[in-house]
Amino acid sequence: MPNHAACRDKSGWTTARAPRSVRAVIAALLVALSGGLVPAHAAEGPAPRPAGRQLLSTGHADLVSVLLDEGRLVVAGKADVDRVATRFDPARTTVHVSDAAARRAPSSPAYAFLGVPAGAPIHVLPQASQPGVLWAGWNTEGVPRGALAGDTVDITLRSARGPGNVEVYFTGTDGPERVFSSRDAGVRTLRASVPTHAHANWAFTAPGVYELEFTASATTTSGTPLVSASTRYVFAVGPHAATPTSTALEVGEAGGGLRLSATVTGGPPHLDGGVPTGWVEFTRHHADRDEVVGHAALDGGRGALSLPDVPDALAFTARFAPAIGDLVAPSDSPAVANPRAPAGAVVTGVRDRYATGQTITASALITPERADRTASWWTRVGDRVTDRGTGPALTLPATADLDGALLGFDVRDSQGRVVATARAVPLAVDPAPPTTTTPDPAPTPDPAPTSTATTTASGRSPSPTEPPTGPGAPPPPCVPTSVTRVVEPGEVEVVTDGHFDYGPVVEGGALTARIKDDRDGEPVFRDPGGYVFHLDDTARTTPPAGSGYDFLGGGPVWMMPLTQRSGIPWLGWNTQHPSVLTGITGDVTMTLEEVRGPGKLAVYGQDPFGGVGDRYFGTADGFPRATTVPVGRSGVHVHGVWAFTAPGGYAVTFSFSATVDGRPTTARSTLAFHVGPGDPKTARPKSEVVEQVGRTPDGQDCALGAGGLADTGLDDELVVALVVVAALLLPLGFLLTSLTTLAAVRRRR
Repeated sequence: MPNHAACRDKSGWTTARAPRSVRAVIAALLVALSGGLVPAHAAEGPAPRPAGRQLLSTGHADLVSVLLDEGRLVVAGKADVDRVATRFDPARTTVHVSDAAARRAPSSPAYAFLGVPAGAPIHVLPQASQPGVLWAGWNTEGVPRGALAGDTVDITLRSARGPGNVEVYFTGTDGPERVFSSRDAGVRTLRASVPTHAHANWAFTAPGVYELEFTASATTTSGTPLVSASTRYVFAVGPHAATPTSTALEVGEAGGGLRLSATVTGGPPHLDGGVPTGWVEFTRHHADRDEVVGHAALDGGRGALSLPDVPDALAFTARFAPAIGDLVAPSDSPAVANPRAPAGAVVTGVRDRYATGQTITASALITPERADRTASWWTRVGDRVTDRGTGPALTLPATADLDGALLGFDVRDSQGRVVATARAVPLAVDPAPPTTTTPDPAPTPDPAPTSTATTTASGRSPSPTEPPTGPGAPPPPCVPTSVTRVVEPGEVEVVTDGHFDYGPVVEGGALTARIKDDRDGEPVFRDPGGYVFHLDDTARTTPPAGSGYDFLGGGPVWMMPLTQRSGIPWLGWNTQHPSVLTGITGDVTMTLEEVRGPGKLAVYGQDPFGGVGDRYFGTADGFPRATTVPVGRSGVHVHGVWAFTAPGGYAVTFSFSATVDGRPTTARSTLAFHVGPGDPKTARPKSEVVEQVGRTPDGQDCALGAGGLADTGLDDELVVALVVVAALLLPLGFLLTSLTTLAAVRRRR
């Protein structure tokens, strides 16, 4: 029989040896399965390390993405990080509104809703994409058409907390249109169509940390109401830095032992209600060693731990480990002497590591405390000892030469004689980061395919291109294949609504132009020759006089607006096709080659207060004919206002130029627009279009995978099953390994 008698380990915790080990294994398994549960009470060992957080500060992000997941509405986030539309967890993300978004509040009365005087400093994430700042919006593309009544969903700003006001609004030729407001309860809910992809201006009137909570609600076509859980978003406006905190420790006698109680204050006042969250880690200091004796989760900013009597400990400290480490700074309490401490001296307050340029702060604790005792500080590197002065505390800059040094102090009496020496503690100082930047690594080429020898039923070896056959063989792959067909004028699709992007695709080592069609949620890439974009009188407006829009003239204009509107096609451009991300070196140049039509074309952005922003391309006065579109790691997605100054048909020819496989290549295609009344199909003459269809190796028709990508024949349900099995086997293997190790330890005993 194993000995289950209670024993006391070196940390002072009273427990039973074997059951404690089993509990540790089970606890570790539960943490692995739950994704890291916060302990609700004191526990042994160091405090958990906070989970890594994602920082969104530039690029394209649909912060509020509404999904229909197995019949439930979910509010999540999507961003173009390592790939297009990568889903992220808002609970582990900080949205950074950097000082690149800083500007002055406008004087126009139309923007009085911002709630600050004209000229006041504010930060605005703009409605139009701009380099160096986040392009923030929302979408409902994760909801299938026909699933919700009226194909609509309500997005609600449930709460907003921060040092200033938050206003989310559209800008257009008719002035601002408010969407969400932290100060006006009547501007909290947006009814969004399905599918919708929209961007707006996000204004913050003071720097600091903000919390916004969003929910989504809708009704299914069968009449069932749906409401999502509330999703919190954390914004850091201005500098992205951790707010200081302060930790205080009390040590008292309780029931023959000691009770350590820590209180943490500080941090961003509007994050988590101004109460720091995370853990406190307790350390006891002996003359010859320091030991972490346990940690506790903070509850209301407080955490406590009870210990048996430890008469040989000189002092205790508490260290705060924040749950949101990029916005809340850790802190250490001053050392508190053990009420029953023996005579001795100890160095406290030194952190595990420092960056070059930070300040090293240390405190001297001498027991028993006497007025005639003084701490005389020193550092030692090898045989070289440097005097660092006297006093109860020491501060010195962290420099590279202190990395690996020992820090300690001598206790001197009133005559200057050394009566005791504190155990020295090591210093670790990281070197200053290099000032040069490293370019993005070139993409790793796919490894060459390998094969194994097989034979057919007749005994012969199959050809390299011959698919395997017979029972259990996977279906033949479905490969994208280019097919050219003639489109008659009456066969084109007239587009009056929905989200589209125009951009290059690499096919066969060369560029071609494609329209990315997002109307059904799952994007498809098609030849531009199959579309006519129709702007009817829904898109008709009059430009405001005297506001920098003179290039549009004084008459009516027809516009695709900067954000998606029902009844108007929303056309942008991007460099986000997977073949572009892997096949193009450098940027893409998008050139307006020719416009044939009755009026002028101007494509431009807008600033957050309605003025003209970037001029991308056009035939209007003062407009360039080309724009540069970066590629980078995840491509670039841009929308602008498309303004036509006269009704009728337009044929707008573009070229995309880039370097593919080390050589320059160009794709040229024509977009057709019909503006105002009349038959839109007349805007597109008879033309040839190239379409991607699915073909098996033997030429049979087949269905391509999502987005027009190849279908390998691997069943989606099988993939899901494999993922589930792997998720279940990992913790099981962890448990078996831990139990095996435990058994081996017991045998060695």
